[in-house]
Amino acid sequence: MGVTFQINHVLMSNKTSFLGLFLFLLILSIPAMGQDVVSFHDFEKTLSPTTASSTPGAPSLPESFPLASASAKKALALSFLLPGLGHKYANQGHWNGWAVTYAAADVTLWLSLFGSEWHRNSLVNSYTTLATGSAHANVEGKNRTFFLNLAAFESSEVFRETMLRNRQWDQIDYVADPSFQWEWESEASFNEFRELRNDAESLRRRRTIIIASLIVNRLLSGATSARKVSRTGRLSLAASLAPPIDTLPVFSLRVGF
Repeated sequence: MGVTFQINHVLMSNKTSFLGLFLFLLILSIPAMGQDVVSFHDFEKTLSPTTASSTPGAPSLPESFPLASASAKKALALSFLLPGLGHKYANQGHWNGWAVTYAAADVTLWLSLFGSEWHRNSLVNSYTTLATGSAHANVEGKNRTFFLNLAAFESSEVFRETMLRNRQWDQIDYVADPSFQWEWESEASFNEFRELRNDAESLRRRRTIIIASLIVNRLLSGATSARKVSRTGRLSLAASLAPPIDTLPVFSLRVGF
């Protein structure tokens, strides 16, 4: 039996965040590479569920060893619901070390996601309020492009002159509508807006990393817990970096068992 999962996700170019995700994947892949020192095949050669109780002096089945009746698909499904549940199921209802590790990682990631989103929303409210009060901008219904222009040009007139100078004729009419015009009162307000918006954008990119980590955590937890109850005991992990898309690398992970 074999199931292969693949996740492709765009990662931010920030080296620290990428290194953090790499270390996270490395730590969580340890059980996939090294758990169950006694192999399933070796165990079956010396002991089977039917001979364990009939052979005098035969070793008893350890409590932590997966039962033959356990389902790899169920372990996989439980891991997708909450990483660690699949390991708990494979461990006969007991929370072992890796079950706790995967579950704790998932809770930590969710808390980080909610915390980052709360902080990002606070920053968005701050820079939109600043744009309304100090740049006299109408921010109602405006998209991300409008705020990019607010952070790049001191006024709508400077924007128009820049487009004319660069011969970007299709952009000149962007500020023709009075609701798309602005002018920063001071350089200090302009710089403060840029800093707030840059911080918000960093948190938006971090959200991408966290969501990717939540998915990867489920894939690794599901694959390793399914391996524990699978009769084959085989697991394959493959990771790669694809050519950049919009200057950002694409991380690809394949998990098979």
